Amino acid sequence: MGLDINDSWLLQINEQLDAFRAKVDEKIEKEQQQLKACKKKTELESKLAHEIKLNAELTERLAELTRRSGELERVCAAFESKLTIGDRDQNRLDNAKETYQLGKELTGVRFDFVAPPDVAKGYIKNSARKILQPFCIDTKTDDSEILWGMMQCADKENTPNNHN
Repeated sequence: MGLDINDSWLLQINEQLDAFRAKVDEKIEKEQQQLKACKKKTELESKLAHEIKLNAELTERLAELTRRSGELERVCAAFESKLTIGDRDQNRLDNAKETYQLGKELTGVRFDFVAPPDVAKGYIKNSARKILQPFCIDTKTDDSEILWGMMQCADKENTPNNHN
């Protein structure tokens, strides 16, 4: 069987159809890429719109909190300006400070004021022996004489006549 004119015509049509199909496939591929890019752009625009909305809400909240903060500062300043200690109370406070300082120097006892309220905690300072003797006394169960006993022991061990 040889090639006749009809066969070459068919080959030519087939080649043209293949070329057309290739162009159509190429256009479809481009359209799909554009569609993907468009979807990605729409997704990003949606996220951006959401972020802009969230930013606006947070900005409003910040403005409200700033306003409230200003009000609180104003109220606190007004409150502090009205806080005063009376002369009688100031004298009592000064006397209490002096009594505490005197007791501290005479006894050598230093209290830890951050200890729990039901615990007497601190140390006894003995300058002559150059030591600090810590103590921790449960004020609910222990006898208050324990601290006096510890102070007496520290003094007895330090007297010049005691050569033990």
